[in-house]
Amino acid sequence: MENVRNEILKASVKHDRCEVTYKESFTEANFSNEVSKKCSQIVHVDLKNALDRLKIHLVILCEQPEAVLMDNIYDFDLEELSNYVVTGYSIGGSDESAGVTIIGQKLLKSGQVLNINAPFTKFEDAEAYEFAGELYGDVQACNWEVSEYLFAEKWGLKQQEFDFDVPEELSGAEITMAAPSTGKTKKIGNLKKSKVVEPQE
Repeated sequence: MENVRNEILKASVKHDRCEVTYKESFTEANFSNEVSKKCSQIVHVDLKNALDRLKIHLVILCEQPEAVLMDNIYDFDLEELSNYVVTGYSIGGSDESAGVTIIGQKLLKSGQVLNINAPFTKFEDAEAYEFAGELYGDVQACNWEVSEYLFAEKWGLKQQEFDFDVPEELSGAEITMAAPSTGKTKKIGNLKKSKVVEPQE
């Protein structure tokens, strides 16, 4: 069976879920499909971190006040941009005209949210944007994480309560255990429901 080449075109994250548009190309059959998916699995923290790296480019390209602090984008503390959120990105163009539009939000002091869209920026136009090469690398990192999410089941985790079916007469009972060397007992606590972390289905 022919291998499919998948190319991420657009991705966004809302409520820890991902919406993606990608192109699947079949080289031998010489055709391609554009596929849109609204996924229910929780996104992995690595995808969130990759999107966070785009905050720097969003702030600079939109000429926000914080841009003056970014003499070195490699060592910049992203905590300084905690009032910004990158919600997604959209890739367009091809070859030397390929580029990206970053979509985000800024939390204002009033508590209101301002939607911000960076202008379309080419990856190979360093004259228009001095960090164009870094932008390309950061977008590729996002594409990698989105692809892992879609095709390799790299999802986040959710915490949920799991009932071990403790007998009623033991519920709330204290447990003790003997120390290996002294024979002394040590109280552990009450036997009760525990929480475990499971993959999101």
